[in-house]
Amino acid sequence: MRKALRKIARLNRELVRRKRRSRHWEDTRRRLNRAHARVARIRLDAMHKLTHRLATTFGTVVVEDLNVAGMGRNRRLSRAIYDAGLAELRRQLRYKCEWYGSRLVQAPRMYPSSKTCSRCGAIKEILPLWERVYRCDVCGTVMDRDENAARNLAALAVAVAGSGPETKNARGEDVRPDLAGRSSMKREAGTRQLGKTGAPAPQGTGT
Repeated sequence: MRKALRKIARLNRELVRRKRRSRHWEDTRRRLNRAHARVARIRLDAMHKLTHRLATTFGTVVVEDLNVAGMGRNRRLSRAIYDAGLAELRRQLRYKCEWYGSRLVQAPRMYPSSKTCSRCGAIKEILPLWERVYRCDVCGTVMDRDENAARNLAALAVAVAGSGPETKNARGEDVRPDLAGRSSMKREAGTRQLGKTGAPAPQGTGT
């Protein structure tokens, strides 16, 4: 991906130097279009592989509703944020979780997953982005910021699964929190149910 982006930057500089509508300008423009198409395919391929792995591996997947427009105003992070394609990632997870019998839980936009202590539940008023280690002022917990947020999201998924009604997946089978991703067919003890794709049935919780 980084190599392809460097090629796009080089071709953009080359295109500016060419005389507009000349033969060399048209040739550079075609190469630039192919480079952009390659970047789009690389990004989409990686996204499909990630969402497929999450939907087929875990019974419950948790995502956050982030303020992408606000995060994009950060000059240092804007490219990485927009390259991630978070809206497309969530869209793919939504229908793939239905396909494979998993459950998708979306945390509310204002849910303080990073500011909340996963051990005691205390909430920090301010937690700057550059602070990558979470330190609780109440119980003294110290852990990686992202791990702390992941634990809070996992706890949210358990709470939602315990209170939510039963749903049906794309194959019309019941999906309960304790039976997410399992077929209604009986199977022998010690075996794992495989889906139509040959992937093991989803188990556990992914954040």
